[in-house]
Amino acid sequence: MAEPLLLDTTYLLPIFGIDVRLAGFEDKFPKILNAYDVHYNPISLVEAKWISLRLGRGTDRKKFLEKYRSGVEALLADKRISQTRVTDGAIELVADSLLADDEVEDYFDRMIYATAAVEQSHLLTEDKVLVRLESSEKERAPRSTVSWKGISV
Repeated sequence: MAEPLLLDTTYLLPIFGIDVRLAGFEDKFPKILNAYDVHYNPISLVEAKWISLRLGRGTDRKKFLEKYRSGVEALLADKRISQTRVTDGAIELVADSLLADDEVEDYFDRMIYATAAVEQSHLLTEDKVLVRLESSEKERAPRSTVSWKGISV
């Protein structure tokens, strides 16, 4: 069985037509999808929509919204990647402790990190705050937290 890997929102953005400027993304991402049991928290869809709306501000928003909708359809149809649950009591407990104890202010980051911790998945993220988090409490930490440069396929 492949190792579980939870994606931060960054890695979903290209599906919505948003460039993430990660070296070799087009070649490496499909390999990741085949090498790991890949998941994402549906909260990332909300964050991606927010990013799409922000990028479309002052331009033709319809283009960004159309790309988002077609991206959602493509993501949901891709059998190599699946959704986790949005939240539950265990995820909320970890997310709340990240705010109270570690001062992680970003709600989306807390929820994604907490999901990886509760699911005991590896977390793929570019967020420096999340990469630096360390916890001696196994239930409060993902299996590992790795960035694009550090993931092996």
